[in-house]
Amino acid sequence: MTDAPDFRTALDQLRETALHAARLVQHVGTRLDAMSLDLARDGGAIVRNAVAFAGAAHGKATTFVRATPRVTRLAQTATALFARQRWLRLANAARGEDKLRDEDHRDLARRTAAYAADLRGGIAKLGQLASCRPDLVGAIWATELAKLQDEVPAVDAAEIRARIESELGRTIADVFRDFDDVPLAAASLAQVHAATLRDGTPVVVKVQVPGIEHVIAADIAALRTIAGTVGELPGVDLMTITTELGRALATELDYTAEAAALTRYAGTVVVPRPIAEASSVRVLTMTRIAGERLTGYLQRMTLEGKLAERDRLLGELVGEVAAQILVRGQVHADPHPGNFLVVDGAKLALLDFGCMLELSAADRAAYARLVLAIAGGNHAAAASELKTLGFSADDPEQLAVLATSIVGALRPGASVGELDWQAAFADQIAHAKELGGLVIPRSFVLLGRVLASVAGLLATYKPAIQLYPLLARHLAAATTPRRQDVES
Repeated sequence: MTDAPDFRTALDQLRETALHAARLVQHVGTRLDAMSLDLARDGGAIVRNAVAFAGAAHGKATTFVRATPRVTRLAQTATALFARQRWLRLANAARGEDKLRDEDHRDLARRTAAYAADLRGGIAKLGQLASCRPDLVGAIWATELAKLQDEVPAVDAAEIRARIESELGRTIADVFRDFDDVPLAAASLAQVHAATLRDGTPVVVKVQVPGIEHVIAADIAALRTIAGTVGELPGVDLMTITTELGRALATELDYTAEAAALTRYAGTVVVPRPIAEASSVRVLTMTRIAGERLTGYLQRMTLEGKLAERDRLLGELVGEVAAQILVRGQVHADPHPGNFLVVDGAKLALLDFGCMLELSAADRAAYARLVLAIAGGNHAAAASELKTLGFSADDPEQLAVLATSIVGALRPGASVGELDWQAAFADQIAHAKELGGLVIPRSFVLLGRVLASVAGLLATYKPAIQLYPLLARHLAAATTPRRQDVES
């Protein structure tokens, strides 16, 4: 027979266990209620936006009508991602953890990349841009989103062949001795295939995804309507960004413009040569360049301890981008790492000239003076140059704040490897949120994309290089008018 004290102890333990269980159930119930409310709030906001878009689109151009089903699909996708995030948060809360784990972020990033790859168009382009900024989105997200650069699901080879023959007005056999149906790369807007011309020249054939022009038109229509519906956002000129993105993507869909940009290129890196007789508006055939992807090469040099070679190549990249912006005025505006190769002799090769930015001599000189003002710590002069370039804000002093946020990297003597890039970018974001009424000039929407991509690589590898010496000779060239510029 059990002693009374032992019985009471057991009873007390049972009561304590029951109390803990009740508290756990109550806690989980609260989390479930919170998750349900969050999901309802998130889903409701998405649905309201979709309904508002549909209402705004009603009775307008055909493009808006086409866009409405896509917005509905975007709403469904966003809701699914929100639901997954909430569930992961709940599961972690049950384990007593108050934030997502690395494996949770990887799960969400993979799902996001898969959705973006399936949606293609402007959504996939947005994911590509995010993959260039591991300093902002984190290494896990950047790695998963990088798959959007050339791992989008391939279009059926029969559709690709049909588009080529329709565009060129000849059969595949009439143009190519060999054509590989398995793509070298499948991206958001196009697919690239290896081929050989009838004369034996190895080439790559860039083929626009059938119907992608309608998807892009729908995405841009959606963004424009949303920009008009939500109004101004603190620190963001959404309508300017949308307009410039639309212009850039429209140009990117015109392969005759890309062929012309390749022909005009006068830089030091290796670029492909277009083959006019095997190209059209939606098909671009170019000489084939064999090499290693830049990110793979940089990682390999890091692992092998060849840091000097890695840093030399990053310095070459910075110099090339500076020359494009400050000297030549022909800026490759889609510089994600997938468009850079390292070829024989450890030289840089640059692919995909579909998105270009042309800068006038006056703009190049203004950007050069801006860099000089920042390097000299002259915030007032930097703010003045920002105004000259088309930046404006409700308070002129806010432009000086914007200039101040990027001073550190450009001061003479500042080493890229010694800078806390993550903190610097966090400061820039914080400053941008404070800049109510900030207007961004058209050119800087694309130029910011270029600088962000390069900054992402510098933030990741922290090379032992100084930016100012790499820029100095280009700054001098930009601020010294050339004879043809004066005469024009």
